[in-house]
Amino acid sequence: MSEKFSQFYDKNYKKTLLVPIVILVIALSFIVYTYFSTGDFLHKDVSLTGGTSITISSLVSPADVQKALSQKFSNIEVRSLSDNTGKQKQIVVITSEAPEKIIPALEEYLGIKLDQKNSSTEYTGSSLGKNFYQQLMIAITLAFFWMAAVVFVIFAQKWKIRILAIFLNFLFGIFLGKIFFNIPLIISMIIFLIFIVVLIYIYIKYSIPSFAVMFCAFADIAMTLAVVDLIGMKLSGAGIVAFLMLIGYSVDTDILLTTRVLKRKNTSVNSEIFGSFKTGMTMTLTAIAAVAVSLFFVYSFETALNQMFTILLIGLTFDTLNTWVTNTALIKWFVENNSHGGNR
Repeated sequence: MSEKFSQFYDKNYKKTLLVPIVILVIALSFIVYTYFSTGDFLHKDVSLTGGTSITISSLVSPADVQKALSQKFSNIEVRSLSDNTGKQKQIVVITSEAPEKIIPALEEYLGIKLDQKNSSTEYTGSSLGKNFYQQLMIAITLAFFWMAAVVFVIFAQKWKIRILAIFLNFLFGIFLGKIFFNIPLIISMIIFLIFIVVLIYIYIKYSIPSFAVMFCAFADIAMTLAVVDLIGMKLSGAGIVAFLMLIGYSVDTDILLTTRVLKRKNTSVNSEIFGSFKTGMTMTLTAIAAVAVSLFFVYSFETALNQMFTILLIGLTFDTLNTWVTNTALIKWFVENNSHGGNR
C-alpha cells in the first residue's frame, strides 16, 4: 500500500461508511414496503404458499397458455423449460389452484390427456406450505444467531460472557423451535425481541469486532433480499437455502480480516488490511466466477439451481462492499480507538 493512499485512507475511511449505510437503509425501507404491500417480507412460490406445479412435455407457447388460463384463474404463471441448446422441451404451469381444477382446463386447451407419460404434478397444501416456510425461517434465524455466537466466542475476551452468549442462544433456539408458534403472536414477538436486544447488547458491549462481522452478514442478507424483492423473484425452499449459504459466505472474509488485524505483530493496521484484501478478494472473486459460470450453464433449464445461484451472485457482490468498506472501517476505527492512535 503506497504511503499517499494510506494517508488518504486514514483521513477518509470513516466517510466510506456512508455508502453501505445508505444502501442498507434503502434496502430495509424497500423490505418494509414489500411487507406492507404483500403481507410478507418476500415473494413466495407455491412450495411455500401452497398450490400446484404441473410440468408438461409440450412445445406450445407459455405466453399463449398463460393468456388462455388467466381468463379462468386469477393466479397463474407459465414458463418454459429448455435443453442446453436453448430449445424448449417442456412448460411449467404454477398456480394456487388445486390439481382437480387446473388439470381439466389444461387438457381442454392443449387437446391432450395429461398422464404420467407426458406430465408430472406436484401439489402442496396451504397448511403444509405454511409450516415448511415457518421452519425455514426458524432455520435461517437460528443459523444467523449461532453464526454470531461462534464469532463472538472467537473474539470475545471474557470466558464467562462467552458461556452466557452460548446459553442464551440455546434458550433462543428452544423458544423458536418449541414455543414461538404455540403461544399468542404478540407475546411471541415480545420475547423474540427481548432475546435479540439482549444478545446484540452483549455482542456490542463485549466484542465490537464480533458485532462488526455480524452486522456485515446482516447487511449482506438485507441488501440481497431487497434486490430479490425488487426483481419480483418468487422464492422457493431452494431460495431460502441460498440465504443460509450466504451467511457462510458472508463471514469467511470478515473473519479473515478481523483475525489478521487483531492478531497483528509489529505491522500496521493498513498493511494487514491490504494483505487481507488481496487474499479475501481472491476467495470472493473465485466464488463469484464459479457461481456465475454455473448459472450460465443451468439458466435455460429453469431449475431451483437458477434461484440459488442468482441469490448467491447478488449476495457475494454485496459481501464485497460490506467486507472491504463496512467491516474494514469498523475494525480500523475500533483498533485505533483502543490503541490510542497507535500503529496504522
